[in-house]
Amino acid sequence: MASQSRSRSRHQAHDKYRQRINQLFNTYEKVVDLEEQAHSAKYLAVLISGYLEQAIKELLLHYTSQGAMSQISNYVEQTWPISRNMKTQNIKMILSQFDEKWGDDFQCLFVNDEKKKGHINSIVEWRNSIAHGKEGNTLGVTIVSVKQAFKTIIELVTFVESKVKPQ
Repeated sequence: MASQSRSRSRHQAHDKYRQRINQLFNTYEKVVDLEEQAHSAKYLAVLISGYLEQAIKELLLHYTSQGAMSQISNYVEQTWPISRNMKTQNIKMILSQFDEKWGDDFQCLFVNDEKKKGHINSIVEWRNSIAHGKEGNTLGVTIVSVKQAFKTIIELVTFVESKVKPQ
């Protein structure tokens, strides 16, 4: 029971984040005005990019805190790539630094699948374009395209969860 409650609290932050995004999708899908819907899609893209970064960070930092010496956990937390975008090549590199097989499995499931790779990289690129005022680079950002990308990112977070859970 105690390990079940620890497992639940471990994912509580990104679970709440995911729930909030799902609630916003439910709200924004009902919007009729196309301009308002486009702005809503861009907002969701930014949130989803943040969700991706936070979920991966939360899961991996929690993993290092389980049974590792505090110095190792502190080192990983201090050296976490703060400004690195979570594009597929960076995610693969981070996962490979934890376990080469994790990086290889990620490569097979996400990088070699052009559609999934595109979803992950697009969310990050859209966020960057929005944040840096390059609206012209966000023409493909729609509620539908963002929702498709979000499904892939949920699959990615589930993949990372499966790697870090105790065996």
